[in-house]
Amino acid sequence: MCKEGQMKRKAFLRDGDKFEVLEESEFEAETALQEALKRNPEVIPVADLDLSNLVVVGRETGVAPGAIDLLLVDANGRVIIVETKLSRDPGLRRQAVAQLLDYGAGLWQTAPGLNEFEELVLRYWRSERCEDQRVKHAGSLREGLEGTFKELCGDDWEYELFESRLDQNLAAGHHVLIVVATGLMDSISRRLLEYANTCLGLPLYGVAIDVFKADTRELIIPRGVRYTPQAHARKAPTRAWDLNTFLAGCTKVAAPFFRRMHNDAEQRHMVISKYTAGLTVRVPLERPVTVMYGQDSDRFLVNSRPWSDDEEARSRIRERLRGIAPPIAPLSPKDDFTDVLQVTQQTLDQAHEALEFIWEEVDKLIARDRDRGQNAG
Repeated sequence: MCKEGQMKRKAFLRDGDKFEVLEESEFEAETALQEALKRNPEVIPVADLDLSNLVVVGRETGVAPGAIDLLLVDANGRVIIVETKLSRDPGLRRQAVAQLLDYGAGLWQTAPGLNEFEELVLRYWRSERCEDQRVKHAGSLREGLEGTFKELCGDDWEYELFESRLDQNLAAGHHVLIVVATGLMDSISRRLLEYANTCLGLPLYGVAIDVFKADTRELIIPRGVRYTPQAHARKAPTRAWDLNTFLAGCTKVAAPFFRRMHNDAEQRHMVISKYTAGLTVRVPLERPVTVMYGQDSDRFLVNSRPWSDDEEARSRIRERLRGIAPPIAPLSPKDDFTDVLQVTQQTLDQAHEALEFIWEEVDKLIARDRDRGQNAG
């Protein structure tokens, strides 16, 4: 009699009107799988894991405890550490989980901020191991990721929001940990993932690799394994971004300021890109440019990068802004073009003065663009 554990699943591979039967099989080529994931990170089931589009920023990345198999970032600024463990031995899978925790701690110590993380990433991008021509030889994190994520996510994707979230995740050591394993993960491994997610709040996910084979041909199917406290509950429908909902999450001082910012933008027919984390104001030129946005509960951000191709003109705007509101400071040392002001009772007048100045500059920007169009005509 054939035992239940010896039964292998079957799958169909369709080619036109023909169906080929494949049988579940082992997959032993761990290095080959790492290489395949590096070259094609889009096959990682991000929808199953509540992640966004991915870009590889490291392979065999060295940290104190060892080498991280794969290091990625997603479009929302999350850092993803991947460990592949193709053995069906449950002990080795649990060992992989311990390795992930060790690697997470090592990355937090090695790259707790954008500067250190960028150095780590650029070493990989400039190495022979990196084959992604979109990022290879990039001079900065922004240069490598901005065009790539805009291509993947659309022109509404904002680098400033991404960088802010990435910086926060690095500083807090908030990494997403993923173990890639072949076959159906055993009950102990699944229970460990469930405990980490639901009880500890640790984003520890699994990617189960199912392999079906016929002769030399293999069908490899990755499936995400993720648990949340509401994993088995019926999901509430996602609500669209709403101004009142955003303002309700702001401080009592900042909410009226952001309402004015939103209303001013609507009156001027600006493009208002709306995100869960805030609102973004873009000037509707031939290629819209972002000039400012509100983020979190009280942060007012201004981007001086798009105002002009002339560095002297950009410097004038930055100096004027910082003259109006001395608390305004660079969002990060790597981006001298984005300034942030916390809107409080003490800085409220400065915020309004800065907003008025920005609208004056926006009017000039639109006028210059209109004049160029007329001259071209």
